[in-house]
Amino acid sequence: MGIKGGKSIVISGVDGSGKSTIAHLLVKSVTNAEITKARVIWFRWRAFTLYALYLYSRLRRLYVRVYVPWLKRWIGIHVFHIDAIARRLYPYLLFIDLAVFYLLHRLLWWVKGVKTVVFDRFYLDALIDAVYTCRCVDRFFLSLYIAMQERVSGAVVLDVDVDTAIARKRDIVSRREVEFKRRLYLIIAENLNIPIVDARQELLRVLSDVCRVLNLSCY
Repeated sequence: MGIKGGKSIVISGVDGSGKSTIAHLLVKSVTNAEITKARVIWFRWRAFTLYALYLYSRLRRLYVRVYVPWLKRWIGIHVFHIDAIARRLYPYLLFIDLAVFYLLHRLLWWVKGVKTVVFDRFYLDALIDAVYTCRCVDRFFLSLYIAMQERVSGAVVLDVDVDTAIARKRDIVSRREVEFKRRLYLIIAENLNIPIVDARQELLRVLSDVCRVLNLSCY
């Protein structure tokens, strides 16, 4: 399989949907002579301005410890939604941190001559994380995240049922969280016309479907 032309491609979906695997397979498939470099960017939530909120969270005790049977250990979870200040600030501070992370990488891509970037998660995933964390939707931060999401050449949502996600990724903490986020992915993808691929299939079939819906050259 090959990808023609410089592109920014986003692979989104719940944990356990196969985002990282598909992202790396797409990069390996970049064999077109015009493309000299391709990269996978793991768009992990970085903390710059968020450190202030984490400090506030610790001072206000905005976290709980829960025992996860399948991990056999206790996990600390932030509960920003119970505090008006944290609930209000989290989406915007997260957006600022991700914007800094994104711009730094854009500069590096330019310096290194990277032509094709495959994002393992992007602003759609951050938006869904913010909605789940804060248990609310603000129209302004919604528009900010969507505006950044629409900057890419193409995006796809990998969809799996909750049981499949948990079976694939053993460090998932909350079944309820996966169920909630999966519904949000499907709703938002439908409204933004982002293709949805059934990621329960055999791996090469998933890769083929991703290439097809994103109009990538495959052979």
